[in-house]
Amino acid sequence: MKYQCPLCQQPLNLDATQPQLVCANNHNFDRAKQGYFNLLPVQHKKSKIPGDSKEMIIAREDFLAGDYYLPLANKIADLAKSLLQDKTEPVAILDIGCGEGYYSRIIAKHNTFNHYAFDISKPAVQKAARKHKAGNYSVASSEHIPLQDSSIDLAFKVYAPVSDSELHRVVCESGYMINVTPAPRHLWQLREYIYDNVRPHDTVDTSFEGFNKISTEQFSYVICPDSKNRLNLLQMTPFAWKADVETTKAIGDAETQPIELDFIISVYQKGA
Repeated sequence: MKYQCPLCQQPLNLDATQPQLVCANNHNFDRAKQGYFNLLPVQHKKSKIPGDSKEMIIAREDFLAGDYYLPLANKIADLAKSLLQDKTEPVAILDIGCGEGYYSRIIAKHNTFNHYAFDISKPAVQKAARKHKAGNYSVASSEHIPLQDSSIDLAFKVYAPVSDSELHRVVCESGYMINVTPAPRHLWQLREYIYDNVRPHDTVDTSFEGFNKISTEQFSYVICPDSKNRLNLLQMTPFAWKADVETTKAIGDAETQPIELDFIISVYQKGA
């Protein structure tokens, strides 16, 4: 395993007899019954229960189970395979802000990578680890990634925040990062219920210190979720805070509602 201690930054080794992770300074972290490690010390928390709520996680889990985001997940999987095809040794990839692990599970179906993933939400990681036994899941902060230096060949994230310095530290030299952000018309029809004048998403050219962008593309398609999943999709987004009771009912009551999914997928390489 490639974990490092979140308290003293020493390598963590798996004690299979416990099972737990232990460092040279005898800091130890038990494996939870669901299969993950909690590597988020209290001093790294900014709230008592950080991350998405159980309600948001349940909504996202139900929506993703419909595979509405499967084309995006397959696209990430294909990109990762293409970028890492010349690697001859075991390859490690990292899912930053993994949520309940949907993208990692899809990628695992396509590739034989060593999967690491973390999220600051404990309820999300519990679900992810339970569904993907072969993955290495942890509760952790993106500002203190609990992995050793230069231990990751490719990291990816879908909307999740990350510290530039931590990303640079854990990705190996010439390693990659895939970043997914909203493109201009993402969820356009859903936003039409909420805003009088819908504006395209800003597509700021994201940069990561120590990485160079090597490709970028727009990836778009249309979904037509049923009433329940339209409401689940709403709950997954920040727009839920702006949708009043009347608006929420209108979204659920629509007979059919095609919705555009519109993404910018960019690939970066460390030190390229």
